[in-house]
Formats: sequence, structure tokens, C-alpha cells
Amino acid sequence: MVVAGCFGKLIRASSKPQAFSRVLLTVTGVAFAAATNSSEMSVARATFWDMSCCRFATQFASSDWRDEKIQDSFIANVLAAERNFFAAPNVAYDPETGMTWDGIYLDPVTGQINPGALSNHSAPSKESIQLSLLALSLQSREEAGDRLAALLPLVYGREQALNLLEKKVASLEDFDRRYPAFGGFLPWFCPRGARADGSCRGIAEDAGGIEPATNWQSWQDNLPGLDNGQIAWAVVAVIEVLEARAAEEGAMSRVALLAERYRQRLATMRASVVNMFYNGKGSGTVRAIAQFKNSTIPAAAGPENFVQMAGFVLNDPYEGEMMVLFMDLLGNWSGFEDDGAQEKALIWQKKSRHLKMSHFTMPDGKNISIQQGFWFSSHEQWKTLQLPYLDLPLVKQIFANGELARLHHSLAQEIPGIFASCHAPPGKFCGKDGGYCSAAGIQELANVSVHEAKAVTPYGAFPAMLIDPAAGLAWYNYMLSLPTMQSPAGSLESSAVDGEGVRALLTWDAKETSVLAMLGGTGSLVRRWMDGKNLSDRFNSRVHGMYAAVFDSVGEFDLHGNASIAVTLPLPLEYFPTTHQVHDGSDGAFPSCGCNASIPLVGRLRGTNTKDGEHVRRLRQFFQ
Repeated sequence: MVVAGCFGKLIRASSKPQAFSRVLLTVTGVAFAAATNSSEMSVARATFWDMSCCRFATQFASSDWRDEKIQDSFIANVLAAERNFFAAPNVAYDPETGMTWDGIYLDPVTGQINPGALSNHSAPSKESIQLSLLALSLQSREEAGDRLAALLPLVYGREQALNLLEKKVASLEDFDRRYPAFGGFLPWFCPRGARADGSCRGIAEDAGGIEPATNWQSWQDNLPGLDNGQIAWAVVAVIEVLEARAAEEGAMSRVALLAERYRQRLATMRASVVNMFYNGKGSGTVRAIAQFKNSTIPAAAGPENFVQMAGFVLNDPYEGEMMVLFMDLLGNWSGFEDDGAQEKALIWQKKSRHLKMSHFTMPDGKNISIQQGFWFSSHEQWKTLQLPYLDLPLVKQIFANGELARLHHSLAQEIPGIFASCHAPPGKFCGKDGGYCSAAGIQELANVSVHEAKAVTPYGAFPAMLIDPAAGLAWYNYMLSLPTMQSPAGSLESSAVDGEGVRALLTWDAKETSVLAMLGGTGSLVRRWMDGKNLSDRFNSRVHGMYAAVFDSVGEFDLHGNASIAVTLPLPLEYFPTTHQVHDGSDGAFPSCGCNASIPLVGRLRGTNTKDGEHVRRLRQFFQ
């Protein structure tokens, strides 16, 4: 339990929480009331960040997370911090090409961004997150709703969003011209071009066109299916919002011309995807990696340029399903009888064998049915961020049960957070010291061995945010409150389960998936686009049919229930395990992330453009 934070000494209970009297902190005219189970603020604003307090998580301890004003105030503070990553040129993306960087390291002592420690490659999955955030930022108030619209000034302003979208599409069009075999999709790539030896250029070198990366393998003649399913649906979300703005501003407006360029991208991907990723007639399998023989042959020309990959396929019911859905609903199947109806049915028939039911015993002794995970890492639920899975009552109930199991497991084991695939803190071995821990999750609920559950990560809470925002935000805040898990650029990658260090790294996956979930994801945008193309029924049929075939028989779920019914998930512990307690009288913050007026954080919100006067005006209004 935290009873005082940024403007006083941090005091954490050494064991189970005791009863604390109400403490009232009045800071610069803003009242903050803290008690064991409630917190009230006069306004839902990014007040703590506005007062140069980047270690704001401790201010929200003991909050009433069911209060929407508390939720909005917390999200506003998160967005103000995270903008120093996701809206920051030369930190999260290249200002000339508009393409994302994979991430950047912090100084492990001060917590400040280390400009010389850029992870100078990227992947389609990183692009999918930024494209999704850009799409959400361009929504109208009517599309977003009043609550979300009030937060959008802290995402991207219109000018910055349109500039970024224009730079990205120009970079992608240039890549398509030079590498037509990629079919509008992307390999892992060098955002600023490559050196003569094939390695990626850094920010201090001249910018060139994006190139296939050679970071941990050569991507010059192959590309991943999973990541490209993510970016494909992000392009759909961008098109939906650009077309809506174009309808308001006219056929020759800036947004209309930009919408047309993204439609052309989507058309190229649709024309290419089956040739690239389907293993051929009668196979019923989708390639996890598409490999080609000649980079100069356009992917849409035919399947002959692509290599059979029968042993490495996307048949999972997790993130890889996004590529399968894109191929099924939007791919060009003209080379197959009946528009590929039998091939598509065979894909889903084979895929469905990998959807398995598992069970979890709740604290009251009740057994609930859940979808078995691969590792049961939160990362596996990425598809719910981008596609309208949670519109389907049965699917929402199954996914809600999964989050009940995930959170109750952490509570029962007194784990200081949630497991998801992430980079480990120094001294923790996942393949190597501080390596990437893919096999992080919950063994009892996994299909394979979970041997890398060595760190918790804030983005592990994103699926819970989509099911129950109050609980998801509370768990996210709990992990931010761990020692040195906040920086002037927002959340860090991970904290060791045993309390022995953090990974001082900022990445798109481990940071901005959470932001995307706080904003509701892009499911509603993609649903509107599907509705306009008469694809919603097919999406519903494929997804519901797959889950109903496995879960219908248990009698636990209402197949015709209401997907809008609220689900209540458990809140985190009200204390930290002894491994994560601070005993030196500090608040567990980096020197660069204290809470005093000498740190002018808000004065340097990144990414604002001098042309974007309306955005700056709204930001000032928001903080005032």
C-alpha cells in the first residue's frame, strides 16, 4: 500500500495492508484524497504530469478504479508520459521516413533516454501499433464518444498524424517499387536504410529508403505472416477513418488523397496475400514465413515465385489468426474453384484442431472454462486489440474467463504483476543474459513448456483493460508502481519477479499495446469498415463457429448473450511482496523521474508541430 507519493515520502506496508486514515494532499489547487479503497479527484486531468510528476503511479494507489473520472485522469497521465515515446521522432520513429524504430534503451542509472542506444530495426508488428494509434487519433467526437474524444488530444494531433501517415505511405510505396515480391507487405526492416554490409543505419547517418533487415536473420527474401496480419488490419483501420474524414472534407482534400494511397496499399496486399502465404491447393495451411525466389517479380503475378513451407504454418488460435482472417475475407482466391470456398473451409477445419479448452479453479472452488494458451502469455491476445472479437458474446465470455484465470493466478501466487513475452532484466537468462523471454505465461494453462516466466510487464494488463477497464488499469498501475518502472518516457519493459532489477528499455510491444487498449483498440473502426463491405457476417461466422465448436458443449456459456454486459475482474494486491518493497525511504524512482517542479516535463511534450496550433491549444486546455 502506498499512502503518500510524489510530494511526500513513499511508505509501503511490509506485509498485509493495515487500515490507514484518509490522507488529503492538496497540490497546486488540486485535491487528491487517498484511502484504503477510494480516491477522489476534482477533475479528470493529467494533473500530476502537468506538475512535473512522472512518477505518478503511486498517486493512484488505493484509487476507486470503478470511478470513470479516476480512470480518465489516470489514462490522461499515462498518455502524457507515453507521448515521450510514441510521438517522439528519433526515439520511436524516424522523422524522415516516418517508419518506426523497434525501441530504445534508457540509462539504467538515471532513467533518461540514451540516444546512442537505439534498436535500429523494426517490424510490421511495430508499424501496426503506430498505424492503429494514428487511426484512433483522427476519429471525430461522434465516432470516438465523449470520454475517448476528451483524451485524443494526448495521442496525435491532426497535423502530426497526417504528416506521419504521408511519410509512411511514401516510404512503403518506394519499397514496393524496389521490392515488388513483398506484395505490399513488409519483412523486418531498416527504417532509415541499410549500410553496405546490410546492417541498419542509425539516426546520425543519412536516411535512405527502407531495406530488409539482417538483424537476427536475413529478411531479404522472406517475411513473417503473423506480423503482416497485424499491419494489414491496421491499414484497414487507417482507411476507415481517412474515408470518414474525406467524406466531410471533399474528394480533393488532403485526407481524401491520402485515403486513396492507403486503399492502393490494401489492394496490393489483397492481390498478393494468397499467392504469398497459402501453401497451395488442398493444403489447408497458411505459411508462417513466405519466402520468394526472385525479388523483382510482383507477388500478385502468381504463386510460382514462392517456396512451399509445409512444416512451418500459422494454425494457432492466437495472433496468427489475424493473417488467416485477412487471407480468408480479403484475399484474391480467383485461382481456385468457387473463389476458394473449399480451401478456406479446409484452413479453418485444420486450424480449429488447435483451439483447446482448459479449466481453472476459482478461489470459491468453481471451475471455469477458458481457451488454453500456447504459453498463456498476454501477448497471445493481440488479435482482440485490432479486430472486433469482443463484439461476439460467446467469444467475450471465453476471453473474460481467461482474464479471470490470469489475474486470480497472480493474486494466489502473490506475483507482482502479469506475465507476457518481454525482454528480461539484466541477470535473468532467456537464451542469454537479459534475452527475450518468449515462453512467459502460466504453465497450468499452457499447451507447451513455460520456462521463462522471470519478469512481469505492464502490457500484460492490456487484455484485462479490454474486458474490464477498471481492473486492467489497476493492474497496469500496480506494475508501474514497482521500483523504477516509470521514466520520463513512460513505462519500462519489465521488472524481475524476484525484485532484482528492471529492463531499462522502451519498445512498442511492451508499451503501446497498453495505450492502444486504454483507447479501446481498433475493433470498432474495423467493424465499421467490415459493415460497409458486407464482411461482418463472414467474420462473425468464422470466429463464432470456431469457438462454438469447442465450447458449446460445456453449457457454461450463453451463446446468444449480450456482448455489452459488464464483466468484473479482480483488482491487484493492496501491498507489494517483500521482494519489491522499498526500505531506504525513497519512492523507488529514477533520478530523472522524481516529482518536483525542477523537472519541466510538460513543457517539452514531444511531437507537437508548430503548424498544429489547434492540437497545442487543446493540450493546454486539457491540462488547465
